[in-house]
Amino acid sequence: MKTKLKFKLSFLVILFITISSINAQSFLKKKEQKSYECGYVHKASFFNKLKPMKIISKLAGGLVKAKPKSDLSDAAIAISYGSGLMPESRLDFSTKVNGYETCGDAVSVVFLNYDGVGLTDTDGEVSLDGTKLEKAGLGTYFQGFSPEKRGNKNITITSSDGSKVSVDVAPVAPIEIISVNGVEKGGDIILDGTKDVTIELKGVEADLDSEIYVEMVINAMSIKAQTYLFKAPTKNTIIVPKESFKNFEQSPLPIVEKNTLVVTRVKHKLIRNTDAGIIQTIGSFSDFTPVLIEGDIAGGSLITNSLSKNKNTEVSEKFKTVDGEYKVKITKGNAYKYPPISKMKKIGISSFAVRGNLYYEKTTTSETSNSFTNMRTITTTTIKKWFPELSDDTWQKFADNMYNQLQEQFKMKGIEVVAVDKVVNAKAYGAMNAIQDTVSKTFVEKSAYGTKRLLKTGFFDQMADLKMTFPNDYTNEKIMKELDLDGLVAVTVDLNFNHKTNGLDPVVKIVAFSPNVTHRTPGQYFEMDFTTKTKSYAKSGKYPQGKPEIGIYNVIKGEEFNKAFGLAIEQLKEVEKGSAYERIWKDRSF
Repeated sequence: MKTKLKFKLSFLVILFITISSINAQSFLKKKEQKSYECGYVHKASFFNKLKPMKIISKLAGGLVKAKPKSDLSDAAIAISYGSGLMPESRLDFSTKVNGYETCGDAVSVVFLNYDGVGLTDTDGEVSLDGTKLEKAGLGTYFQGFSPEKRGNKNITITSSDGSKVSVDVAPVAPIEIISVNGVEKGGDIILDGTKDVTIELKGVEADLDSEIYVEMVINAMSIKAQTYLFKAPTKNTIIVPKESFKNFEQSPLPIVEKNTLVVTRVKHKLIRNTDAGIIQTIGSFSDFTPVLIEGDIAGGSLITNSLSKNKNTEVSEKFKTVDGEYKVKITKGNAYKYPPISKMKKIGISSFAVRGNLYYEKTTTSETSNSFTNMRTITTTTIKKWFPELSDDTWQKFADNMYNQLQEQFKMKGIEVVAVDKVVNAKAYGAMNAIQDTVSKTFVEKSAYGTKRLLKTGFFDQMADLKMTFPNDYTNEKIMKELDLDGLVAVTVDLNFNHKTNGLDPVVKIVAFSPNVTHRTPGQYFEMDFTTKTKSYAKSGKYPQGKPEIGIYNVIKGEEFNKAFGLAIEQLKEVEKGSAYERIWKDRSF
């Protein structure tokens, strides 16, 4: 009888301990547990304020003055309404967060320069439901409040020149975490990256037009910051691929060990035709639970993670074609931002520019002396050489032919390429940058079939194109949406006259853009750079069948380039097969 009683008591004790551990987050201290209670207001400790990176961040924030603007059309304004805020103590902010409380709501306004880069501000006022908001720093305004005050809000922004913006924002439908890997929310949830993570949710079906994101906290140089881990399907059961823990939005920064798993519903839209340059509104509702991160997915540093292919998947290979004519550098970053090529079903070639330096000049000076006559002789020699002068029509045919050949390569890989006139006539295409379209004895710049320039190939191009706006406002994103494409390709062919061979040394850059990975992150399939040593123009066939444009094509080894591009695509497909790229993007749409 006593033995049975002891057994029952032991069983109850084990059961009690098990239940307690499930509901107590045993890896958290009591103070940390308290911060997860709804309504908790964080007060930074003295030692927390002395964290080196926090001090640096605060000092930097004080030094960066967001210069106010009198004209709101010069600003890109982000207005956010977030509900279900995670504990403030689990994050680090470089701006003020007045009214922030766990599980609470908040409205924030951020000003960016619409042209150029950097932060800005208004020289007028920002108000929430008629109450003026104080500046939070770095061109931002923030006001938190308790869930009891949740509801539609109005943000009004004014400036000294009379510009005015009035935007209504509303809370989005709530979402709730039920369990993670079968462990109820709030229990001892431990993740080590060895298996996929299953998250059971409630409420997703309330708004199937919204987006669902899984978020984690990373360590950005000792400053904790929230980051997207995985964009999930709009379902109540989410399976997060284990590879996501090594390929996320701000990878390769390290994931902190005592972490917060957050699932967030997001609604966003762009607002045009106001006094502002562009406005983006973002509504979100989050639910969260503490988790412990173990194994090789935790810790590390920016440097160690960057160098680890295991921590941060990246394809960046150099290889040669079979004939060894073209060297190809393939650049493809981690799987969060770089979808696999299998997602490229229907694309447009929106930019195909040919630039050529056709002239070489070099002056050398030599000196000789005669000891008997005490005479010195200075000789100056100037070498001037040109690539054979060709007509505007010839260069145009060359550019068009290069375009045609590349288009054929894509088609051979099973990728549909829409007609070029459909691309250049798209409404959004008007924002592209026109090229010089010139041919002279020393320089040429032409584009295939009237396409404009998208790639920033030089410093001055980059400076001219700098624009601080939102990914949904990017020109290539607007073109893809308008034409229902899942890819946009930009090409530059830079040619440099080689005075030794009288040929042209080519450098070909191809960038394949994908639709945005998220509302705040643009995507890209790959970037490729092709280089080779030129052929002699005299030995390339010159004017085969009376077509000098084919002569140029032969000079730069056009056929070998096409072979190299085909091999590069196959190389990428092989690398992506069964890898993090396919795992993270399986059954996922943009």
